[in-house]
Amino acid sequence: MTLPNNDVIDFIGTRFVLAHRNIEKDEHVGMSHGYRSNQSAVGTTNGAGPRNVQFLILAADQTVLHALPGFWHPEDLIPELQLAFEISRLYLDKRKNYSQKAKMFEMLHKAHMRRHGAASIRRGQWQSFDFWYETDHVQRAERDTFRMLANGDLQLKSIPEVIHDRMLTRRFQKLDDFDLESFVDYGRPYYDNNSGDRGKAFSKAERANRKREKLLAKKRDIAARETARIAAREKPLSRRNR
Repeated sequence: MTLPNNDVIDFIGTRFVLAHRNIEKDEHVGMSHGYRSNQSAVGTTNGAGPRNVQFLILAADQTVLHALPGFWHPEDLIPELQLAFEISRLYLDKRKNYSQKAKMFEMLHKAHMRRHGAASIRRGQWQSFDFWYETDHVQRAERDTFRMLANGDLQLKSIPEVIHDRMLTRRFQKLDDFDLESFVDYGRPYYDNNSGDRGKAFSKAERANRKREKLLAKKRDIAARETARIAAREKPLSRRNR
């Protein structure tokens, strides 16, 4: 992983309060089962394995300032954490209103990508099994992992581009409102330890995720029915007397 790097440890230790949560068997973003929590990722790319590990940088009131799914090279993680630190200062600036902060939030992300984007993008290219999964997925559903070129062709973004674009749609969201599951939805759902383009089977994870999807669908259905019931109850009564 990235955290054992001394430069990363020093940077975090001087600017952040570090906490962790073991999600090895946690289903909050789906079960991946590619790595154990005591294993290291070697030779991977920025953002690979987004369901296995996530860095969340939070303000004291649980506002998400930045989110970094997957594994990151130290030379790219530190600039991302620097960006989060700048966003933290922006968020706490009492002299600016929300509209001003939202505009500067976007400017900070774009400036970051101009300064650090090229090298980070080179180290954030898709692993082959993730590339083929996304390429197949976009044939069946619209994906924000692609951009449309002037000639109408689709071009796959790098993983850092996907992450920054998604953060721009999630300005200053509270952790409870931050849909982490959709945020880490890119590439193959089951990280496969570099075992080949097709990947190995994760039957246990697949069964668990199918069960989880059914439960989530049931919860969404119940919530929709409750919303409809409340709306019907509060709808004004219209009557015409003749």
